[in-house]
Amino acid sequence: MSGGEIAVVPMGVVVVPIAAVAIGATVAATLAIRAAQAGTEATGRALEQLADEMESSAAAQDDHEIRGRLWEVAAGAVVSTNQELRMLAVRAAKAGVHPALPSPIELTGCKLADVRGLVAGFQAALAKARAAVEQAEAVRERHHLLAQLPAPAGDSPTAAELLARHQTVLAARRHEPDRTPDRAPVTASPPVDGSRAQAEIEQILIRLDPDATSDDREKALKAAARAARQKTVGASRTYIDALTRTVVQEINPRVARRRTAAGLLAALEHPVISEMISDLAPPRPPCLDSIERLRAVVHGDADLTDADQRAARSALAWAQQQLDRRRLLDGVAEAFAGLGYSVSTGLQVHHSASLSVTRQAWKGGHTADVWIDETGRVQSRLIQRTPDAGGEATRCADLNDSLSQVGAELNRRGIDAAVHVPDMLVPALIQISSDAVSPAPPVEESVLAVRSIDPDERER
Repeated sequence: MSGGEIAVVPMGVVVVPIAAVAIGATVAATLAIRAAQAGTEATGRALEQLADEMESSAAAQDDHEIRGRLWEVAAGAVVSTNQELRMLAVRAAKAGVHPALPSPIELTGCKLADVRGLVAGFQAALAKARAAVEQAEAVRERHHLLAQLPAPAGDSPTAAELLARHQTVLAARRHEPDRTPDRAPVTASPPVDGSRAQAEIEQILIRLDPDATSDDREKALKAAARAARQKTVGASRTYIDALTRTVVQEINPRVARRRTAAGLLAALEHPVISEMISDLAPPRPPCLDSIERLRAVVHGDADLTDADQRAARSALAWAQQQLDRRRLLDGVAEAFAGLGYSVSTGLQVHHSASLSVTRQAWKGGHTADVWIDETGRVQSRLIQRTPDAGGEATRCADLNDSLSQVGAELNRRGIDAAVHVPDMLVPALIQISSDAVSPAPPVEESVLAVRSIDPDERER
């Protein structure tokens, strides 16, 4: 039979071939999606643990499973860093400044050993740009807030003094946003004097998410100034609690949702994914429309809803499936090429993920379609291209033997594959090439009669 198949276990850990010096675009996009699917908290941990994991596992990088784990940690660190870039770019635009921001990190072509240094250099560039953005935000805040804050009563600090003090507190924060989902309210004893109240106010401001936009910062600073102006214990407690709610329960969760949207968007806007989307024939899958929604969330024009997240994760699942199919088909194509076949795509093939392969020994009389069906299995079928093509049984045997070798090569690459070749021979499909005969109406596959093949048939 010419219609053998390869059953493939769904891909789990991303395995980069040991022989690969650097990863390709498809694997890089797959890693980005896995990191986005893991979520913001996991990618944040990956950024913190990148150096430790790389060092502790360096001696075992020739092991497929460990290499896969290291690449996933590296991808998580890259996605986390790119999230910071997107969030900072939004802040820069709102503050009206144009710092030197690096381009998003792209893992395509990267070596595993180089990722740590790449991320460290990127973080240094972000820190420099962040300082410029925060300086511009401070100027903007002073301009907006000094005109809004009331004049102090008695010997209270002036609006400018309070604002300067609170801005100093914000500037002292490190870029380590609280990624825990439940942020408990700040609790403390009722203030008995201005210094204790001010200390508590500053502790709340320190918790403001470092990715907060200038609008968020202004809201927190205004609430802090109002709390600092109170003279009685009861009023002070009321306004400090209001500041806590503003920072901990309102601003920080909203910023965290923007960060989540930025991570999802980073994966969906990966160059490989964008290319796949642009290649789709209309209509596009509805879940891909979530990209525009995610952009609005990252820019602060909308808030991320549960429905948005479901749509984005559905889009990621679709993209992951397409990448797995592409990676599988790439592996099949390379394996057939390694066996001496000529491999082409999109030529007289009617499957969405497909190849056309042939050998020189087949003398142009036959080709074979190799495609991935809807269940993810690799299928093959011999195709007769000329009216007088001979040796069909030999071609079938050749193709089936090659399919077994392709399955073995996929296993070597870390793709769990099992080849199945039925015992009964099935005739080739007849699709006569227009170059092989004089012009005539094309033969429709749907009306072809089924023929039987003599297993002993040989080359004519």
